[in-house]
Amino acid sequence: MDFGTLAQSLTDWVVRIGSSVNDLPGTAAFGLGLFTWFAVEQILRRVVSGLRWVIIVGAIIALGLTVPYLASFLIDWGGEAARA
Repeated sequence: MDFGTLAQSLTDWVVRIGSSVNDLPGTAAFGLGLFTWFAVEQILRRVVSGLRWVIIVGAIIALGLTVPYLASFLIDWGGEAARA
């Protein structure tokens, strides 16, 4: 079972139970809220972790592209007088 299917089935289950939350006893409603909070937090943690790797790889690629540009810019900045 992949992560997307698991998230969808858990969401459907919580929505089905949540539609009758007014009829639940207080302890069960609290437990449902606690479980929902935990599940959403775990899903967001995985999404943000994947996004973090995308940002890190993008920064490394951008750094690799900008360092040669900055070096050539700094070398050419002084002009002919700076090279002599």
